[in-house]
Amino acid sequence: MYENYTFRPNEVLEYLRKSRSDDPSLSVEEVLSRHEAILSEWSIRNMDSNVPEEHILREVVSGETIDDRPEMIKLLKLIENPRIRGVLVVEVQRLSRGDLEDAGRIIKIFRYTNTMIITPMKIYNLQDEYDRDMFERELKRGNEFLEYQKKIMNRGRLLSVSQGNYIGSIPPYGYDRTVVMDGKRKCPTLKINEEQAAVVRMIFDLYVNHDMGRQKICNHLDSLNIKPPKGAHWSPEGIVDMLSNVHYIGKVKWNWRKTVTVIDNQEAVKTRPKSKDGDFMIYDGKHEAIISNELFQAAQAKKGRNHRAKATTKVRNPLAGLVYCSCGRAMSLRYYKRSDGSQRSAPRLLCDGQFHCNTGSCLYSEILARIDDILKCSIADFEIQLKNEDTLSVHLHKKMTAQLEAKLEALKQKEIRQWEKYSEEGMPKEIFDKLNEKVIKEQSDVKAALAKAYSSAPSPIDYQERIDRFTDALEALNNNAIDAEQKNVLLKRCIEKIIYSRERPTRLTGPGMHGAWSDTSINLEVKLRL
Repeated sequence: MYENYTFRPNEVLEYLRKSRSDDPSLSVEEVLSRHEAILSEWSIRNMDSNVPEEHILREVVSGETIDDRPEMIKLLKLIENPRIRGVLVVEVQRLSRGDLEDAGRIIKIFRYTNTMIITPMKIYNLQDEYDRDMFERELKRGNEFLEYQKKIMNRGRLLSVSQGNYIGSIPPYGYDRTVVMDGKRKCPTLKINEEQAAVVRMIFDLYVNHDMGRQKICNHLDSLNIKPPKGAHWSPEGIVDMLSNVHYIGKVKWNWRKTVTVIDNQEAVKTRPKSKDGDFMIYDGKHEAIISNELFQAAQAKKGRNHRAKATTKVRNPLAGLVYCSCGRAMSLRYYKRSDGSQRSAPRLLCDGQFHCNTGSCLYSEILARIDDILKCSIADFEIQLKNEDTLSVHLHKKMTAQLEAKLEALKQKEIRQWEKYSEEGMPKEIFDKLNEKVIKEQSDVKAALAKAYSSAPSPIDYQERIDRFTDALEALNNNAIDAEQKNVLLKRCIEKIIYSRERPTRLTGPGMHGAWSDTSINLEVKLRL
């Protein structure tokens, strides 16, 4: 099977990864060690030596996609080197069990770098259409197995939750993870952490019985130096989540934060949104409750009365979801009115966590003026790029690639003609070997150049589309007839995020100051959508 391919150890990379098909009782290290022994046996039998240690890539932290696997990303970079001729794996599916996009990426890179996939059963040469078809089928079969395994695992998780087990990796604040025996089975559940549980009871008591709001509860807990579950300070959002957490009344839930794939900026992004009431399942848990059901229901009823957001509420801030404080919290638009409804002072933007980060606020009009300048400068830059014909480099690269492809095809035809002369016209073997070696060497050089050309292809940029998109946003920003929601949509097509920072002004003292404030500069770090 291997007579047509010979490799030297320094021409081969070895890739090791544990998958769901392996024995779940074995650790990652144990699985990799077993696979390494199998590949070592192949290496000694076929190359007389093991693959060098620096050529062995062990995937310890593995994920479903290529981008989740650092060693796989490293491997794909290493095979761009023409000196690497093969990658040794236990089976094809170790390279990927991802979706068709991942499979296509692997096929393209291995094919155009002329890198072979070596397994103990077969060597795949992707220059050969039959090998390529078999390789594609193996990757697809791996993806089908992955999807099947995920379904089976989800069924098992749902069954475990329905039996009252807690299968989450992080326990809710107030609990620690533990294991109890149900007959001969070990069941994961929760046990009360008394120190944290006292804080949970305090939060419910302050909210229900003392009519204290979320922010006041946060300030009260911070004043007592009580450490929050994460971060340096308690947050209103965290308090809301705790007040809604059914684990505190001895329940467990399923599909509360299920993974949903959405398309954002033409990219598939995995998100974990909170489920709406009725979209997730609740079961009686094996653990003890911290809060009584009556107190929990009273908190839910109070939340319902105090809830101000409505389904019909429209965006009133064109910068909603765009401007963030350097501390990580969102910047909110605040209006200041008198009791009669008249404006007391100009609207301002300020950080939701200003109490802790101490960042200075700014006039809303100041930020709008700065964003107006950003859009104008961006449009001017795009117009210059459009005039400079940046697409010329793309055209030249395509022309160079086409020339290399034509040269490779000509060399293949030349090789065929030499074989015909050798077999039909009786060309002396010494002359044929010399000519054939030369043409194969030329083919190898052209393939390497072509692989490099494919990997370095510049992407064409549509500057006119950028000009039109940014111009629409700029015109909308300065048009009072367009509502804030539409302005927000257009701005988000151009701007991904703005990081705001400003030193908090201080009141000036001394003769003639009349309560004036120090002037501090506004700093904006803008990330555009290009």
